[in-house]
Order: sequence, then structure tokens, then C-alpha cells
Amino acid sequence: MLRAAASRCARGAIRRLSSAASPAAVAAGARRQPPLDEGDWSYHREWWGEDEGPGEGAHTVFRRHSEHGNGVVSVSAYPASRPASDEWTVTERWLQERNARIYPNSFGANQFKILGYQWRVMRFNDHTRQSVAKVMACYRSSGDTGMYLMQQPHCLAVPYVKSMVSAGLTALPCCSYDLHQAVSGQNNMKILCIGHGGGSLPLVLASKFRGKYSH
Repeated sequence: MLRAAASRCARGAIRRLSSAASPAAVAAGARRQPPLDEGDWSYHREWWGEDEGPGEGAHTVFRRHSEHGNGVVSVSAYPASRPASDEWTVTERWLQERNARIYPNSFGANQFKILGYQWRVMRFNDHTRQSVAKVMACYRSSGDTGMYLMQQPHCLAVPYVKSMVSAGLTALPCCSYDLHQAVSGQNNMKILCIGHGGGSLPLVLASKFRGKYSH
């Protein structure tokens, strides 16, 4: 679930990116209630960047020439304005409880602390936006220098991906498929995902359908 990543220096970068979340977005949020959907298109200014590249405020976390003919593949990180810092406590408590269920001997040993949230945008040749995902960064309060990243399973930021999910799930009942049983885990639903990029599509499906298997 959680992946160990970088060191203390990376923690500082995460904090800076999270706290620097686009002044325009923060000001807009102060004027009106932000959408409940963290993948709402109104947040696209936080991760869109520029047509010629990642743009100002981005931090490159991966860049390499593809061995499969896609040119230069890069991943840029952008600060995310949501969830707000006053909402982190609930998630930290959930992380601790989840960790205690998986590793019972670690209960009470240390606490998870959230550093912030980021958008991660994968591009081909600095121009084509291939996928967008939101990740949470956290660490343990015990003094462990490791940082942990968790992709958020409920966030679909690219409109065409939402359209794809909506069209696909709407069509299934027309084939006499019982979606309610797949959601509850009573029935298995196998989904073939081709070219899913950052993995946001299979992840959101797995989080909503207990009987779902991705291939």
C-alpha cells in the first residue's frame, strides 16, 4: 500500500510543494465552496502546466528516454490544494489503524504524519499529457528517514477517463450484468486495462468494486 521513497531532502521538497499550492486556487477556494470531487476540472490549473512543458512551480521526479518508442517520458509533481491541512488528522488516524491491522506488533510504536499532497503528471516529450494522478506523502514520527507515497484511489482528474468509466459502467446493465453484486464482492468482475499510464483508472475501479480484478 505504501512505498518507501526518498530521504529528508525529499520531505522538504514535498512540504514546499504542498504549502505553495497555487495562490489563485487558494483565493478561489476562499470565495466559494470547493467541489467535493478532488478530480474536478476546476482544479486543472494546479497540474496543467504549459503547452511547452511542465511550467513554473513543477518539480521533475522522473525523466528518461523510453526504450519502447515513446521518446522522453517524464513525471512532474505539482502542489495540490486539497485535502486541506486541517483534514489530515483523520487520514493519519486511518493510516495508523490500517497499519496496526496489517502489522499488529507495530501498534502504538509510532505515528504516521502527512507531509502533503501532490499531482503527478506523466508526459511524453514534454508536450503530451499521458496521465494525471494525486499522491499523498507521509512519514513515521519515530525518526525513520524514509518517506512513503500513496496514490489516491478516488481521484480521476482527466475528463475523458471519467467519461470512459461512466460509459463502460452504464453499458454493463444493458448486458444483464449485476453491478451491485460486483460492488459488494458477491460477483467477480474482470476488467482489462490497456495503456492505463499512471494507474488512476484501475485504482479507482478497484477501490469501488470489491469483486473487481484488473489485467
